[in-house]
Amino acid sequence: NGTLAGLVGITANCHCVTNVEAIIIGGIAGVLVCLACIALDKLQIDDPVGAFPVHGACGVWGGIATGIFGDPSMAGFSADAPLSLTTQVIGTLAIGGWAFGTSLVMFYALKALGMLRVSAEEEVEGLDINEHGMYAYPPQLVVDAFPGARPPLSPYGGSVTSGSPSTSSV
Repeated sequence: NGTLAGLVGITANCHCVTNVEAIIIGGIAGVLVCLACIALDKLQIDDPVGAFPVHGACGVWGGIATGIFGDPSMAGFSADAPLSLTTQVIGTLAIGGWAFGTSLVMFYALKALGMLRVSAEEEVEGLDINEHGMYAYPPQLVVDAFPGARPPLSPYGGSVTSGSPSTSSV
């Protein structure tokens, strides 16, 4: 995720910073993504793929970095173009506020309609089976890891038996 964080951090301002500034911005984004992952873990917020640390935290950093490092003349604007830190913070707050507000309304509506969560049974079995009809992991890991779960389906029809793979063919 560090590489993605660097790319996200530099995307907003790549047109108005030097190569050295781009490396600094990307490096700070790489550290920021690690700190954001730690913060989410401490807050017990589930983000298994690190979407918020990469796109949220580093996206905000990229916008603000435009106001810190950005040179309007490099972007083809006049020297008094609004790339200031204040402008970038206001824009970042406006975008974040809009995204939070619309998401809050949408998720509240989905929850009220009973469409936000899957059933407890689907959670235990895993959505791979319920959504795609097969497991995403080797059968012995799925069955051994979740005693009582139904055996995974074979891509050739029928179920796959549980147990460890044979080592006699190795």
